[in-house]
Amino acid sequence: MLGPVLLAYSLLLLYAVLYGPFPALVPLGSPTAYRNLYIHVPQSIAALLMALISFFAALWFLKKRGTKSRSLMHKSAVLAAAFSWLSFITGTVWAQESWGSAWSGDPRQLSVAVMAVLYTGYIILRRGVEDPDRADRVSAAYLALAFVSVPITLIAPVLFPALHPPPGALAELAAPIRAIYIAVLLALLTAAALILAGFKAKTAWGVAAMLILFAAAVLVLMPYSQPVYRVYNATISGSAVTAITNGGVLTIPVEKITLRPLEINGKSTLAGHLITKDGVVVTHWSVAVNLLVTGAALLILTRLSNREI
Repeated sequence: MLGPVLLAYSLLLLYAVLYGPFPALVPLGSPTAYRNLYIHVPQSIAALLMALISFFAALWFLKKRGTKSRSLMHKSAVLAAAFSWLSFITGTVWAQESWGSAWSGDPRQLSVAVMAVLYTGYIILRRGVEDPDRADRVSAAYLALAFVSVPITLIAPVLFPALHPPPGALAELAAPIRAIYIAVLLALLTAAALILAGFKAKTAWGVAAMLILFAAAVLVLMPYSQPVYRVYNATISGSAVTAITNGGVLTIPVEKITLRPLEINGKSTLAGHLITKDGVVVTHWSVAVNLLVTGAALLILTRLSNREI
C-alpha cells in the first residue's frame, strides 16, 4: 500500500510542476518559481506534524513505557528529521530565486534548520547510549524538549521581521492552487502515516517514484537547451509584445507567448519570467532541483520503511 501512495505523490507532483497554476504577480523573481510551493510546503507541514506526533509519543512512552509508544516515538522522530532537512533544502533552493538569496536570516528558515539539527541529534543520541532502556528514557526526554522548536517555527514570522508569509497565508491562495497543493499534501501525509503504521514498500516502488520526479525535472530543464532570457518589463502594442530582457529587446507576437493573461490592471504579468526568444515561458530551474532532491528522498524513505528505523 505504501508503494502506490508514494507513486501517486510523485505523479501529483509531476502534474503540479508542469501544469499547476502559479501567482500572476510576485514581489521578486520568476512567478513560475512558486510552483515550488507544491514541493516545499507539504514537506514543511509533514515535518511539523511528525515532530508533534513524536512529542506526544514520547510523553506516552515516559508514562507507560510500552512497545507501541516506543516505536511510534522513534519512527516519527526519524521522519521529523528527514522532512525537516527536506523542507530546509527545498526552501533554500526556492529562496535563491524568490527572495534573492538562498540564506537571508529569515526566522522560519533558521528555525527549520534548528529543527533539522535537533531531530538529527535525537538519532545520534540514541546510537550513542549503549543501554537500550536508558537510551529509550533519555531519547523520550530529549524529544519532549526538542518539541519547543515547533511552536517557535510556527510563530517566528509573526514575532520577527520575516520573508516567510505569516500563518494563514495559504488560505489566501487562488482555489486552483489550493486544490493541487492539498492533494499533494494529503498524499505525502498518507505515506508518512503508513510508515508510522509499519507498512513497507519494495525498493522498486521507491525507484519508480524517484524516476518519475527525475523525468519531471528533465522536462522542466529541457527548454534551457536554448537561450533563456529574464524579462524586466513588457508592453503590448497591437498584436506584438515588446519585452525588455537581460538579452536585449525582444518583439514577440502575442499569440506565441505561452502566458495568459499578459496584463493585470495595466501591469505586465510577463515581468520576472524566464522566456525563450519564441515567447515560451520557462519554469524556473529551482523547481527541477527540488524535484531531484525530493526524488532521492523518496527512495531513502522507501528503504527506511523496510528497516527498523
